[in-house]
Amino acid sequence: MSDARKWDVRLLVNGAVPVGTPVMAFRVSATRYAACDTAELRLAVDREVLGDTRPWFDSSSATRMDVQLQSLRQDQAGARWETVFHGVADYVIWSPDEHQVTVECRDYLSLLLDMRVQDAWLNCRASELIELVVEAAGLTSDIDLGQDGDVATGMTGQFWQIEHKRGSSLAQHRFQTAFDIAFFLAREANCDLYADGQTIVARPVITASDSGAVVHSGASAGLATTLHRDLAAPDGIVVHLASWDSRQRSRTEIFFDGQSFSATSPQKGLVHSFRVPGRRLDDLKAIAQGKYVRIAAQQRHMRVRLPGQAEVKPRHFMNVDQYAGPEWPEIMGIDAVVSHCSVGEGFVQDLVLRERSA
Repeated sequence: MSDARKWDVRLLVNGAVPVGTPVMAFRVSATRYAACDTAELRLAVDREVLGDTRPWFDSSSATRMDVQLQSLRQDQAGARWETVFHGVADYVIWSPDEHQVTVECRDYLSLLLDMRVQDAWLNCRASELIELVVEAAGLTSDIDLGQDGDVATGMTGQFWQIEHKRGSSLAQHRFQTAFDIAFFLAREANCDLYADGQTIVARPVITASDSGAVVHSGASAGLATTLHRDLAAPDGIVVHLASWDSRQRSRTEIFFDGQSFSATSPQKGLVHSFRVPGRRLDDLKAIAQGKYVRIAAQQRHMRVRLPGQAEVKPRHFMNVDQYAGPEWPEIMGIDAVVSHCSVGEGFVQDLVLRERSA
């Protein structure tokens, strides 16, 4: 545990360290799932330092404040401040008698979640549509959905025939927020969507062997490890996709078992069925592969507690060969990182690892 205690922590509000509110403890939850990263910060409130100054979290009007939580390894020469969380402050619980305040925060994906969809778009590719909704939320975008067929590069949502615009009003489509639209389009193109500060990033899902993959060593002493397996699908997983074209009156149907595609259902396997209208066969194959990988990743996972490492993030990978037997993969993807720090516990992290190389 001693390795987890040699840290310094600071809070930046709108780019500056606030006066009189040092960090006492924090909990940051970051995942690769369709959700915002969150942070709960517990701060001391030093009245002597503040004097008559109004605390930053108790401004006269409710305003969105940029929040960065940073950490520094004190026992490493030349170490720099590393950002553990970057987002906006959402909610405050202030206890004046106890001289402390709790601030609840979300990352910048929350701006997409809070933005209700009121527009209709024609003749947009998936990447262009994500860029439009991100720009409307006041954020910058860095979108690259790869070249995975028409799912990533073709027109999306509405056809270019003008009559299809009749069904695009606010009350008639299934998307309620910009968050819904962006995640749906990224997921169908087999891409991750996440916030990097005030920039929304979309990139194809990678494996540990791909260029640019970050693989961490798990050789450092773990504080706790548990292995989880789902035994409900001993005969394997099958993804079934059905699509149709109402204008051409044609139907397309495929099954994918992780190895090959077929037009008929395999004799064995737990079937997961999805309906995806208006897609061609090549698109269905790409979507089926993405759905298979996400479903198969739920079959077994590993939970590891480690001394805090600010550089460990979701969408990275970790070598776990020392934690499990030969039937488990040597490298697993980091799906979730929960970082928590306090005076008594130090800085530790709970990781959820899943197979992401299928």
